[in-house]
Amino acid sequence: MVLGVFDLLKPTRVEIKILDDKRRSAQVTVEPLERGFGYTLGNALRRILLSSIPGAAIVECEIDGVLHEYSTIEGVQEDVIDILLNLKGVAVTLQEGVEEASLTLTKKGPGPALAGDIEKSHLIDIVNPGQLIAQLTKSGELNMR
Repeated sequence: MVLGVFDLLKPTRVEIKILDDKRRSAQVTVEPLERGFGYTLGNALRRILLSSIPGAAIVECEIDGVLHEYSTIEGVQEDVIDILLNLKGVAVTLQEGVEEASLTLTKKGPGPALAGDIEKSHLIDIVNPGQLIAQLTKSGELNMR
């Protein structure tokens, strides 16, 4: 079969082979493809699958006395950007059917403010309670929602 200049190869074989049920991994084979199309399709498939993974994360934070993310807080060693990055490292799980929840952290120094110090409802579990959020000095106080 001879293809013209503007004709594209169309895949004739699509095969999905499940590699491991426990790890939920599979191998997808699509062939033949034009040169470079494999990267394009593979990248799109990867992004779609990653965006479809269910999970929960901290997506918003309000800290008392802070106007913007470049602020510093009196008595707290980290600046606000570092605190926000530390919050991204907090792993949370929500109970089945719960879409959204609110958390509160109130801590007075000295000492570390950890993910385990977060006040939460029974609908939320913190997977890594030892995650450091901020280090407070003697005069440090941190109130966030």
